[in-house]
Amino acid sequence: VIGERPTSGMFDFAVEERMQESSGSRRVKYSRTQETMLGIPVKLEDAENLAEVTAYKAAHEKDEKDPKKLKTEGVEEPKPLVQLSTCLARLAAQEEGIQFRGSAASKTTRMATMPRYLLVQLRRYYVDEKWCPAKLDCKVPMPETLNLEHLRGKGLQPGEEEMPEEPDDRGAAAPPAAAPEADEMIVAQLISMGIGENAAKRASLAVNNSGAEAACAWFFEHSEDPDINLPPAAGAQPAGDAGFDPEAVSTLCSMGFAEAHVRAALKSCMNSVERAADWLFSHADDLDAAVAAVNGSGTAAGPSRVDNEDGVGEYELLGFVSHIGKHTSHGHYVCHMRRGEGGSWVIFDDSKVAKSEAPPLDLGYLYLYRRKDA
Repeated sequence: VIGERPTSGMFDFAVEERMQESSGSRRVKYSRTQETMLGIPVKLEDAENLAEVTAYKAAHEKDEKDPKKLKTEGVEEPKPLVQLSTCLARLAAQEEGIQFRGSAASKTTRMATMPRYLLVQLRRYYVDEKWCPAKLDCKVPMPETLNLEHLRGKGLQPGEEEMPEEPDDRGAAAPPAAAPEADEMIVAQLISMGIGENAAKRASLAVNNSGAEAACAWFFEHSEDPDINLPPAAGAQPAGDAGFDPEAVSTLCSMGFAEAHVRAALKSCMNSVERAADWLFSHADDLDAAVAAVNGSGTAAGPSRVDNEDGVGEYELLGFVSHIGKHTSHGHYVCHMRRGEGGSWVIFDDSKVAKSEAPPLDLGYLYLYRRKDA
């Protein structure tokens, strides 16, 4: 504990989310969320040497088809070079087509406060066209001093009309909803496979009666559940299940994520599978905490607002972690740290600790910055 704040509070910061109606009166809605890490998107299409990278890849593919006429033999494969300014511009860009309160809206994200210590994550990991985790092996030159004041949120501006708060109906008695019923055809197909009737009904309901194949897959994933053979009415379906596409849940779970994490990601990303996958990878270091924040988050208004430490958003680099390897499934992590202010760099590689003459500042995955006025 530092003073009256826990140590973790030195990394916490508030993020300002601004939603604006895409049509009509174009009213706005501001809210805040809490984060401990700034995730910065890194995209191949932003590489300034994209033409060179694409040309090499095309030539290499031709070499594989015709080994007798090698064009890339002895030629070093170029790494994509993406500038941090381009990544930050993508982070700050307005996102269109967001569904909000039943209509289309745009969304922008800014930093509401600047923490004492800032963890910056370059989102090199992504999901490829085959829905497999992959790594973008590229260079992103990271500065030893970083100014993020241009990303600071300013709240409601003159001339903006704010949306009214949604009425809080949690205390009112809602009319009882009709209990969903399992699809008889799906249940019959599962029973013919040797699955018990109650388990078959549960499986059909869990996938919103979307099909026997999805229900069968759900059953095998939950066959060890203690209530699997109880009548569906005896065990309530998890809250929010009806709002998720079973295929989306299944797809994300197949990447190795727990179902609870997947549902939180879909909830946070308004059921967009691509954005949910990115959310899961960007919060992989502490998914449980991220899920808890999603399930228990509120709006900026009200007494629940957190009083974060703040200061001028000018930072200096203290250290970074790099991943050695081209794929997420294997490789090795090393850490570089600076010894004192303006000191030399040291590499930590398992039990090996040595001076680093040329730290690879452009190949890191996670960077630690300290606010200059801290």
